[in-house]
Amino acid sequence: MYTISSVARSIFESYAGFRLDHLSPVSCVHSQLCAELDRLVKSSNGRIAHREIGRSIEGRSINLVTIGSGPRNVMLWSQMHGDESTATLALLDILHFFIGEHRLPWVVETLRSLSIHCIPMVNPDGAERRKRHNAMGIDINRDARAMVSPEAQVLRDIHRKMAPDFGFNLHDQELHSVGDAPRVAALALLAPPLDEQRSVPPTRLRAMRVGALITGALQPFVQGHIARYDDAYEPRAFGDLYQSLGTSTLLIESGHWPQDPEKAMIRKLNVVAILSGLWSIAGWSYEDADLDLYTNLPCNGKRMFDLLIRGLELRHPDGWTGPVDLGVLFERNSDRATIKEIGDLQMYGGLEVHTLRNRSLPPELMNIDGIVQRQAIYDLLQIYTASSAPHS
Repeated sequence: MYTISSVARSIFESYAGFRLDHLSPVSCVHSQLCAELDRLVKSSNGRIAHREIGRSIEGRSINLVTIGSGPRNVMLWSQMHGDESTATLALLDILHFFIGEHRLPWVVETLRSLSIHCIPMVNPDGAERRKRHNAMGIDINRDARAMVSPEAQVLRDIHRKMAPDFGFNLHDQELHSVGDAPRVAALALLAPPLDEQRSVPPTRLRAMRVGALITGALQPFVQGHIARYDDAYEPRAFGDLYQSLGTSTLLIESGHWPQDPEKAMIRKLNVVAILSGLWSIAGWSYEDADLDLYTNLPCNGKRMFDLLIRGLELRHPDGWTGPVDLGVLFERNSDRATIKEIGDLQMYGGLEVHTLRNRSLPPELMNIDGIVQRQAIYDLLQIYTASSAPHS
């Protein structure tokens, strides 16, 4: 008898055996995606169906991949924002898992109960540039109503044709804490609202219960590192729209993890979360999930830095001195960093934390909101780690 705990544990422990190690955020561009999809389809012995469902502004294909033969449709889409590749990589890992040789009974039953439709890389032009917006600067996730962009039109058209019962809206989020705790949010979940009143009709309630089940499934691996995303109603967003159209939709935002710049741990958690969610939908077990596991999730907070330096001494030319901490945020896909705060940061956490003694804060790092090179911070403070070797 399978339980959500046993399913999640088996996925977590076996992940290394089906992870596509040759794929990374750096290689997650359209040409690599298409090559990987072709390879997976060819090795699936007919279990994966693959077709182009549209083109981006610059003519890159937008692809639909289907596996499973069940009566209920589940739709998963990723990389609406071109610089958010974590879930795209996780979806490819999941397809590899489904066509593997293990064929566990719960996997077979899931694929008999569901037709799983994946649209990885909705925004291939943005992915090529490693930018959030499409080639013409449109945020596709704010185009669900107007549908000006061809990418939004593709996503809306396939939803009309498919009328999925469940949806997984997959994104990456900025660095957040779990509420006011100095803990990084590894994932943030949300069953988005379908109106200004944030009402909870059956469609949204089902999504909340899937979120609760996923929270319970992940807690043994990331105890206390799951948050809830802001539930302000956004009628231009696809998740909110699909929820209003009867598709029970769950947003999964990929967060961060200490010493994990390529989000390998977060990618793994996506795989466990999505596969656990699919298993629960196939067997209806989400209906028994404790809703409090979702509703009691702390909201995303702002108590995290990429780099936190404790125990520095601040000195004024006139002789005044005082102890301070330094909080720094890194720009994604860049070597630049921003000095965000100087002072008492004992209530904050960091992906990387150093405690120094008898070291002054250099003048070059005293400019709040000032931009510096990441390496300059380590050099000026004489901090050398495995990820930050000294300049020669």
